[in-house]
Amino acid sequence: MSKYTILRTSAILIGLSLLAATSYPVLAQNQPPRLPVAPPARQNVPNIASKAAVLKLKLQSFKDTKKAQTAERVNTNLNNINQNQTAQMQKYLDAMSTILDKLEARINNPTPDIKNPAAAKTAIASARATIATVSAAVSAQAQKDYTIQVTSEGRIGIDAKTQRDKLHTDILAIRKAVIDAKQSVANAIRVAKSGPVPDGTGLKKEGTISGQQ
Repeated sequence: MSKYTILRTSAILIGLSLLAATSYPVLAQNQPPRLPVAPPARQNVPNIASKAAVLKLKLQSFKDTKKAQTAERVNTNLNNINQNQTAQMQKYLDAMSTILDKLEARINNPTPDIKNPAAAKTAIASARATIATVSAAVSAQAQKDYTIQVTSEGRIGIDAKTQRDKLHTDILAIRKAVIDAKQSVANAIRVAKSGPVPDGTGLKKEGTISGQQ
């Protein structure tokens, strides 16, 4: 399962606290500590458990007991990875909302460093909408089941890889959405500090992850 070391999202917001510290020092005070890996979410455990029980029955018919044990262990890991990652992502999204709350509090009590309260509020509203959308997507991801669908003992390795690859693809997609939410928060911080851009929208244009506009 070493492939899934890249799925750890502990680095997703590594730049967010740094951005708050460098671009908006006041907001860096009392920032939430670095979040630990969360325990598995429990929303859909009964469903996963029932499917895991069915899988176990199928594996008991395998002639190669070691192969069956490996498949069962991989299956457990796949679902645990999904639960852990989505729980962690939701905590990051909650931390983003906290940052926006602090920023909004400063806007509502104007200080010289707030260049354009109206533009900042617009950027905050946009960031909150993005966070809400991503949070819903994370919740949906948490409900997904990656129990191995056994076709035969000889193909169990392929069956496991199918689910592993599906999880890999799904987690990366959600991770991208969380990064987009992070950038919307970063944009709100920059707007609050620097004011509107020349087009008058009050929102700075953010590049994509690859840097494209």
